[in-house]
Amino acid sequence: MAPRIRPVSTSEEFSAFIDLPWRILGGFPLWVPPLKSEDRALLTPGKHPFWETARRELFLAWRDGRPVGRIAAIVDEKYNAYAGQTCGAFGFFDCEDDPEAAHGLLAAARDWLGGEGMTYLRGPLNPSTNYTCGLLVDGFDRPPAIMMPWNPPWYTRLLESWHLRKEEDLFAYLIERKSLVLPDWLTEEVARLKAEGRFTARTSSKATMAEDIRAMLEIYRESWADNWGFSPLSPGEAERHVKELKTILDPDFFLLFFHKGEPAAGMVALPDMNPLLKRLNGKIGLSAPWHWWRARAEIRGGYRIMLFGIRPEYRLLGLPLLLLDAMLETARRRPDFQWVEGSWVLEDNVAIDDLIEDFSGRIVKRYRIYRREINEP
Repeated sequence: MAPRIRPVSTSEEFSAFIDLPWRILGGFPLWVPPLKSEDRALLTPGKHPFWETARRELFLAWRDGRPVGRIAAIVDEKYNAYAGQTCGAFGFFDCEDDPEAAHGLLAAARDWLGGEGMTYLRGPLNPSTNYTCGLLVDGFDRPPAIMMPWNPPWYTRLLESWHLRKEEDLFAYLIERKSLVLPDWLTEEVARLKAEGRFTARTSSKATMAEDIRAMLEIYRESWADNWGFSPLSPGEAERHVKELKTILDPDFFLLFFHKGEPAAGMVALPDMNPLLKRLNGKIGLSAPWHWWRARAEIRGGYRIMLFGIRPEYRLLGLPLLLLDAMLETARRRPDFQWVEGSWVLEDNVAIDDLIEDFSGRIVKRYRIYRREINEP
């Protein structure tokens, strides 16, 4: 029997949408379950500030009375106004190895977006580039870092067999303690920049955390403004990021550089909370402290560089070298530190790609953003 594609219209269907990844991915040891409460909030207009300037339709694919796939169709008016585009996004895609169901879901998303006046489809975005995004296409044998996706290889085949084409690849770079050896020229250049004394630097603290996150988000906005796929945060989204980041940030891995007292650049590396999320399996219950105690050694061993930005007027003054050197020097002082992942990095951001490779980074995972024109046959 052919699958039936239906929009989500009841609370029971919404719960089925949220729960579906456990049915499809629960048997894969590298998949990291999200918190169901967080996904519910993120997908609920009125509960999450993203939807103040966006709208969506959720679809489920049903076969023999059970859900076998899901997708969200998203119109982000804020992004379209900023970029001058008519982009429709798809995200939250999960599907059994069932091409008929996957193609039906993608067609449903395309048709809904076309009805909303969009001219092309891009994704996966969950729900924008400011959140989890991209489809894993290389590096399936490695666990994801915090807030990065993992999916089985057949997802690539399902999307590409519907004639979605690559629009942009996103790299994940790994820097390991055991291989962190800098070339002499780089060590000398960092020493020279430090001796100039042009910038002052400090880590964050509990007392300044909220203020520092706001400063970092402003640096991010200015430094990424012209990059592919950049979507500005609304004030509500920014404040939600402040609230969420405060709960997990390690102040020692939050660096800000200043020029004459004004924030010039910054970098944020989050502790990799995925070992804890795997143990929680989607829910925070009474056993959460026990799970934290069991996972703490793994969490303290790995980090993900999530935010990196330099204000345009300071880009040619050596700050990228100073930022990475300071972050890695902090890491070296931690006896339990093992690795840091830089993700994601645009494939065509050659300057940053080369910089990370100079600091012993190597590409270990590749994520892909796909595109298809709405009216394409």
